[in-house]
Amino acid sequence: MNIDISGRTAVITGGAGAIGSETARVLAASGAFVYINDVNDVMGEQVAEEINESGGRACFVKGSVTNDEDIKKLYEKTCEDGRVVDILMNNAGYNVGFDKRKPISEYDPGAWNQIIDICIDGLYSCCKYFIPGMKKQGFGRIINTASVVGFRVPLRGQSAYACAKSAIINITRSMAINYSECGITVNTVIPGSIMHEKLKGMVYDTPEKEESMRLHIPMRGPGRPKDIAGATLYLSSSLADYVTGCCLNVDGGWASGYALK
Repeated sequence: MNIDISGRTAVITGGAGAIGSETARVLAASGAFVYINDVNDVMGEQVAEEINESGGRACFVKGSVTNDEDIKKLYEKTCEDGRVVDILMNNAGYNVGFDKRKPISEYDPGAWNQIIDICIDGLYSCCKYFIPGMKKQGFGRIINTASVVGFRVPLRGQSAYACAKSAIINITRSMAINYSECGITVNTVIPGSIMHEKLKGMVYDTPEKEESMRLHIPMRGPGRPKDIAGATLYLSSSLADYVTGCCLNVDGGWASGYALK
């Protein structure tokens, strides 16, 4: 099935990462103009160049979602280009490494605040700038990236990340109620274990770790960034006109329960 979103303009935060970059490619290949936002200017520029060279249309705008001025500049860039953002993917996220994952009473305050700042406050800043334009035109698609860790299955030592990602799920529902009458749908994509280089080095680097992770997943393996990109494309399209407040799990069945042997 070919999904055509030609004429739409999308903003993807965390757009240089594995999920964000693949989603940028998929949305651009389906006709959208894509603004890629990330702190990683090397990878961000590379993704935008790759899209443009393949016949799509993309622009990289460096910035951090934790810096309100950066998001304001991103918004102003879209205005200077004469574009109203139709699709906003609040995808930027962050979790600390294994060495900093602790019970809440031992959690480092700086690590806690960094996770909340990126996952929650960044989402707020983006919505603050881009929703008014959607309301004015009477159309918008907002897709927030949560995690299976925030949906029924929090993991040991990840209280901050579980807090942030579960909050995104309920923020999504609240936004869906508030903006449905404005022609704006708001949904959440909930990734499970999605394979990328960083994750491979953390939890799939030994046979023992890989087997332990696979026991969580009924489909017995990690997903791919394109699985999340496909879900985002669907929620961005006319096929999802009547879908809002939805939590779309793309997790190989992880949230259904442990798939122990």
